Amino acid sequence: MFIDSISKTISQKMLDASIISIEDKDIYYYGLQLIVSTIVKGMGLLIIALLFDKVVEALIFIGAFGLLRINAGGFHLDTYFKCFVVTSAFMMLCIWIGNMIPLSIAPYIIICCLAMTALFILLYAPVDNPNRPLNGKEYKKFRVRSLYIMYFFAITIILVCFIKTELYKYMCIASLSILFEGITLLPVWKR
Repeated sequence: MFIDSISKTISQKMLDASIISIEDKDIYYYGLQLIVSTIVKGMGLLIIALLFDKVVEALIFIGAFGLLRINAGGFHLDTYFKCFVVTSAFMMLCIWIGNMIPLSIAPYIIICCLAMTALFILLYAPVDNPNRPLNGKEYKKFRVRSLYIMYFFAITIILVCFIKTELYKYMCIASLSILFEGITLLPVWKR
């Protein structure tokens, strides 16, 4: 409700100030919802990370998950609060697992995560948002972007692991983060 309230207030003030037209109010309202929810969620995730002294790990999770999420889409929960709780829980789970994986099996875990995510993207990306379905041109654009981002992550993560093995835990977290995003693409989440 907090996010909706802020978005409605700002879009109404923009309309009152003749910055936007009445026809565009819903578009701006939706855009503001996305911006405000992203800021609130990001701040909340960083506060949790600060409490657990895991800021670097959280930034890796947010960056990896977020960059792929923006382009590949995925399952959406019905409230911002539920989304925040689930994302927070999975962020902490990815960080915890990433820190627990022994160096001896880290490359195998990373390769499995990357392979599974690549498969999910090849099969299902992008998944559009029910509030804003993709047209044919947008679908193709976001599909190509999702694949490029996946290739970028795969190459970067593998190179970092070979060049600086002491960073493997961060690469495990990045791999788990994009796997989490890949799981949200699966059709099992459709209602």
